[in-house]
Amino acid sequence: MSSTPHKSINSYHVLTESARARLPSMARPHTIVVPYPGAGNINPALQLAKLLHHHGVYVTFVNTEHNHRRVQATEGAGAVRGRDGFRFEAIPDGLSDADRSKQDYGQSLLVSTTTRCAAPLRDLIVRLNGTPGVPSVTCVLPTGLMAFALEVARELGIPSMVFWCGGAASLMANLRMRELKERGYVPLKDESFLTNGYLDTTIIDWIPGVPPITLGDISSFVRTTDPNDFGLAFCDTEIRNCTKAGALILNTFESLDADVLAALLSEFPRVYTVGPLGTLLPLSAAAAAAGTDRDSNSTESIGLSLWKQDAECLNCWNPRTAAAPFASLSLAHTRRQPEEEDEQHDIGDERPGRRTPCMLAFSFNSNQHHITGMMGYL
Repeated sequence: MSSTPHKSINSYHVLTESARARLPSMARPHTIVVPYPGAGNINPALQLAKLLHHHGVYVTFVNTEHNHRRVQATEGAGAVRGRDGFRFEAIPDGLSDADRSKQDYGQSLLVSTTTRCAAPLRDLIVRLNGTPGVPSVTCVLPTGLMAFALEVARELGIPSMVFWCGGAASLMANLRMRELKERGYVPLKDESFLTNGYLDTTIIDWIPGVPPITLGDISSFVRTTDPNDFGLAFCDTEIRNCTKAGALILNTFESLDADVLAALLSEFPRVYTVGPLGTLLPLSAAAAAAGTDRDSNSTESIGLSLWKQDAECLNCWNPRTAAAPFASLSLAHTRRQPEEEDEQHDIGDERPGRRTPCMLAFSFNSNQHHITGMMGYL
């Protein structure tokens, strides 16, 4: 990409179209996308990978072996079969099945990916670079929380970028975790600060580009009294490591986050916005349908759901009211819990004089990785 700071998706589109025009006379670019193994990172990373592929980039999308198997179980083997110029690979995350059943699974996964995934990723890149018909890897693109991939890229002399899947403000706020500690905001003085309103009434108004925000809304990692808390240390080091990449890609757009983007640009030389991804993919699909997409192997049908979906929930839908608005819910969940404590949630309209027969209800079985739910009208 150009070294000019902060390009929106429109500028990016021009760059990639120019690159596509030169593809017959130059090696095809090859990006290896390495998302953190949680749905909140996998899904936007997959959307970005599809966009790159649509613009002529060869893409290798790297799951963990555990998630690879889960996707095959929920979506079928074809979900990770790939397309021409878009392949799926898997590396181990270093955890055993016993580790996944523990209460601290989320923290264990953070530790394991950080300390055990570098060597498998390095071996994968070396193998890809030696595979006939596969262009050499020209960019390593991890999401946040996977900064080990940047070190692998540096060792192999490959350019790198980081895709931050959250908003620009969340990145800037997390970058101030060390300063929050230096100013005495964290760790909390004692456990009473978790419940006495301190987190909700303490306003942080000095983060560049970020409107005044409560301390409790900055990050869940601030909810600790331990000065050696793993989450605090991990957040500080991992986020700062991400900024060592050749560029930052943010899942936002300039009119939404203009102030914080300007602040980020004052600290980092290359920031690119690629949002909103959800509106860009349909445009790619439309181009393919109109015959303007050079890639006949569309990736639009590829999905990587980690959860089994229960279609029985749709039985509550009343076709006579199908035109009415409805609500849906998406969640990510890594905390483990006993089966007898499986969660049940029901949401309805409780205004006086209103009664919603079926708005939304779902239950989550953490041991079976299974969500059941139903949607209805408002």
